[in-house]
Amino acid sequence: EALHGLVHRDATVFPQAIGLAATFDTGLMAEVAAAIAVETRDHGVRQVLSPVVNLADDVRWGRVEETYGADPFLAAAMGVAFVRAFEQRGIVTTPKHLVANVGRGGRDSYPIDAGERRLRERDLPPFAACLAEGGARSIMTAYNSLGGVPCTASAWLNRTWLKDELGFDGFVISDAGAVGGAV
Repeated sequence: EALHGLVHRDATVFPQAIGLAATFDTGLMAEVAAAIAVETRDHGVRQVLSPVVNLADDVRWGRVEETYGADPFLAAAMGVAFVRAFEQRGIVTTPKHLVANVGRGGRDSYPIDAGERRLRERDLPPFAACLAEGGARSIMTAYNSLGGVPCTASAWLNRTWLKDELGFDGFVISDAGAVGGAV
């Protein structure tokens, strides 16, 4: 019933992620994600490069509308609702961009110098929730560097935190040309 009026003859239209997050309604998010997942599956798509669970710390960042806002708890809850709806329908989800993809002045993929405490308390929880609670089978690393090390090549991020600590056994992909950019 909440989706009444949003379903059209040829496609379903929903607000951007930031608009859905503004509802603080994970049930609605799950309903929207389920509708998108059904359409996605009907078109033969087996993996989505979504959701963006980065925190929108700066409104100048060009990807704010793709996020669930600046709160780690809300981003985690909305991300889990999205991921679960897709994964339950057999579609691989790829939460992105691991990690802290927004830099000073809202610059996309700008070098980040954040300590481990900040990462563990703010930036990593939405990713951990999408994997552990949502069941995401893939994750996408960020273009940016973290403490001078490209996220795509970070042993701490990709092996220690993701594989050893979380026990993630899915697959990790890079964001577009991030591997080449690291060189």
